[in-house]
Amino acid sequence: MATSSDLPACGLYKTTQALPGKEEWVRENLLVYFHNHSQQGPPLILLPSSNAYNRWKFHDKGYLVRDESFVDTLVPLEDEGFYILQEPLYLSEEEFIPERTLVELGYNRAAEPILFMGKFNENTIEFPTSGLKCTTEIFEMLEEAPFRVANSPSTQH
Repeated sequence: MATSSDLPACGLYKTTQALPGKEEWVRENLLVYFHNHSQQGPPLILLPSSNAYNRWKFHDKGYLVRDESFVDTLVPLEDEGFYILQEPLYLSEEEFIPERTLVELGYNRAAEPILFMGKFNENTIEFPTSGLKCTTEIFEMLEEAPFRVANSPSTQH
C-alpha cells in the first residue's frame, strides 16, 4: 500500500465504485470522508451519519481501504462551506442567481452538490435547509468566501 504522502488528501469524496469486500455499505455514488491514514495503517473511508445546518457529520468508525486501486476511483469534492458565485447562475431564461451571491455549499448522501442561498433576516444572514441541487460543474463558479467569524473553531487555539 502507498504511504499517506502518495495518496490523495484527506477530505470529501464521491465513490464511483463500491469498496471491494464492503459493497453492501460503501457503494458507488456515495458521499464519503477519506482519510489517507488510519491507526491500522491503510486509508480509511468514513460514511455520513447525520446532517445539521447543511453540514455532514461522519461516523467515528469506518472501513479500511485495502485495495489501493479503489482510491483511484474516488472523485474529490469541494469542502462544505461558504462561497461566492463568480458569475450568474441561470435557472431559466428569466430567472438567475446574480454574480457575487453568498451561497453555502453542501451535499446529499449521493454526493450531489447543493447550493443554499443566503437571505437577510434583520441583522443576520440565514441559510435554508433546502437548496438547489447542482452538478460538480458548479465548482468552477465558486470562490471560497474570504471571511472568518470570531467564535468559529478555525479561529480558536
